[in-house]
Amino acid sequence: MRQGFIKMEYYETYYYANIINNILTDPFPYVRNIHSWYEDNEEQLFLPSFPKLNRLTQFCAFAIESLIDEEISDVTIDAVLNDNKYQVWVDRALKFHGIECHGFKSWLQEQSIALEDLTEDNLADYHNHLYLTGPLDNLIDLLSIETFHILFANRKLLATFNELLARTFSMYFQHEILAGAEDYFDRPGKLKRVSIPEWVKRAIFHRDRGMCALCSKDISGLITAQTDKHFDHIIPLSLGGLNDVTNIQLLCEKCNLEKASKPYKVSSVYESWY
Repeated sequence: MRQGFIKMEYYETYYYANIINNILTDPFPYVRNIHSWYEDNEEQLFLPSFPKLNRLTQFCAFAIESLIDEEISDVTIDAVLNDNKYQVWVDRALKFHGIECHGFKSWLQEQSIALEDLTEDNLADYHNHLYLTGPLDNLIDLLSIETFHILFANRKLLATFNELLARTFSMYFQHEILAGAEDYFDRPGKLKRVSIPEWVKRAIFHRDRGMCALCSKDISGLITAQTDKHFDHIIPLSLGGLNDVTNIQLLCEKCNLEKASKPYKVSSVYESWY
């Protein structure tokens, strides 16, 4: 596979994208779970500038892992006991993605566990085995990358996600700068503006198709000589926004100046494919 390309298998990818969309658009029922994502990891998650493993991909991995854990249930155990051909979800997903694993029933035989003695704990132990030996981590990585690939096109959802991050960032960092983290901050609650990496600019330019994300003006330089491209933080740094590829949009000079440091403004208008 060439660098810069990903292989999309779409194994329940739209299901995960829909779940994550629902979580972000109505986060209140999931507040406790979301809190467990960043708890005790705030510095590593919020401070680095433009990590290649962006925050949304990390969140996708967290949400997908939580959903996979929910597959451990009595219903699954009953299906294993009553259907000789039944495969647990994780085995089906690993097989679909071409990730090698011996399978749950083979693992049970290796552990000398008879089917009639099967419990949810055995299935949980099998998941832990797959985590420890690598296949499940590899699967979650693939699923989260695919899900991000779909969600990254939705600027409104990116704004919602980054607004959530900004509120959390402000809650933790608005009063003081942590010792050892001074280089990240302009002042308490506001990260420094840094040079946007070229890979981020390329990603945003191609996602927004060389047009202003607010007024749809062509600023690609391909049709007109006008190339006043501005790479804008959707949630401004002054309002707790992060330096992350998911928090950037392409604007023309006029829209960028009008937006300034106001609360986020995004458009749901996209150019049709044909």
